[in-house]
Amino acid sequence: RNNDTNQGYSFSELINTFRFNEWFAFNVSPKYLFSGVDSFAALGLSSYISLSDNLMFIPEINNSFKNSSDFSSSLALRYSYRKGSSVDLYYSNAAGIQDIGQLFEEKGFRYGFKLNFQY
Repeated sequence: RNNDTNQGYSFSELINTFRFNEWFAFNVSPKYLFSGVDSFAALGLSSYISLSDNLMFIPEINNSFKNSSDFSSSLALRYSYRKGSSVDLYYSNAAGIQDIGQLFEEKGFRYGFKLNFQY
């Protein structure tokens, strides 16, 4: 929610993963944003490429389907240091690396890391 206008939004994503072999998987992710101000759809494409047992390369693109189309892209290296726990080093021009932020393109690129835990 936006504290100034009390405006909220609903974001949905349907991740479809196709595993081709031990080291390559491909994702197709339709996404939809609904709010009282605007609504639009987007499509995300990404892949998981295993470089070793605990190192993975993850390229991703997101294209929104609206009048001023945003096209964001990200590159990530994921290091799994134990089962269910990993860290991502990423480089992206998206406004954020998850949820609604993936759908909006920034003018510049950003880099950082993200911790992942499965429980």
